Amino acid sequence: MRRWLLTLVVGLMTTTSAFAQQLPSQIRIVVPLVAGSSLDARCRVIADALGQRLGKRVIVENRPGAGGTIGAAYVAKSKPDGATLMMTNNSHVIAPHVYGNLGYEPLRDLMPVIGAYSSGMVILAHPQINVTSLKELVAASKQQHTLNYGSSGTGSLPHLAMELFLRTAGIRIVHVPYRGDAQAMTDLIGGRISLMMSGYPTAMSQVRAGKLRALAVTSSKRAPVFPAVPTIAETYPDYVLDTWAMVFAPAGTPPGLVEHLHQAFKAAIATPQVRANYEATGAEVDPRTPAQLGTFLQQESERYRKVVKELDLKPE
Repeated sequence: MRRWLLTLVVGLMTTTSAFAQQLPSQIRIVVPLVAGSSLDARCRVIADALGQRLGKRVIVENRPGAGGTIGAAYVAKSKPDGATLMMTNNSHVIAPHVYGNLGYEPLRDLMPVIGAYSSGMVILAHPQINVTSLKELVAASKQQHTLNYGSSGTGSLPHLAMELFLRTAGIRIVHVPYRGDAQAMTDLIGGRISLMMSGYPTAMSQVRAGKLRALAVTSSKRAPVFPAVPTIAETYPDYVLDTWAMVFAPAGTPPGLVEHLHQAFKAAIATPQVRANYEATGAEVDPRTPAQLGTFLQQESERYRKVVKELDLKPE
């Protein structure tokens, strides 16, 4: 038995080393959202650490559109050799139920490599609507029929998260879809829209500068970066939406290469610069394995299929 285990370990080490040598000199991580989003910002920190870890050039390429499905379709059709990967969030299993007929199947054509992190989002309000809590927002929505909210696009995670909140609170507010978080944030700061759901990194500086107000976070517990901001669940116990980000590879990528990439990303995420970024931006390490993530994604896809149907979300 000992001899067998030793042979197995040596074989795995040899295979991992072989895959390390086979990796291309440049690795591209596609982010299916616009530059400047919370996902994009964290991905760039991870990519830098990964490049140092592998001794290779790792670049981040933004391919936004259609709730993240344009970038996902591109990666799904890429050669399964480790050269083209994708980092995305819950939108990966949301948008397909909104858009349909994508030309690829998210759970079949893309395979999880690693959970990059978990986090939450925050509801932001412009000071001019004069609300400081969810209860005040609900009251204002019934009096001010001009309220609206922006998102990074129909079928995006911020869009669905806000619609879930509106349904839970029993109110309606007009949706204004944008081509990305940055455009929506610009209009929110300028007072051209009233509200938006945002990731923590893009929201923090604006809230701390007093340009925007943080009303509540979507996660199951309060965010360390917004310690005084309540969760939505403190007012509406049925609402919890924890966000996640994962790295994916095209289906057909050899298992040994997936394992090598998993370990490389794991080591990169454990570096001081990535951990410091997580701490500063309210993210937590996601320790799940590719197999665990595969089961989780199936559950998430079914969950969001039901939510999209209930909310009757359509492309705009």
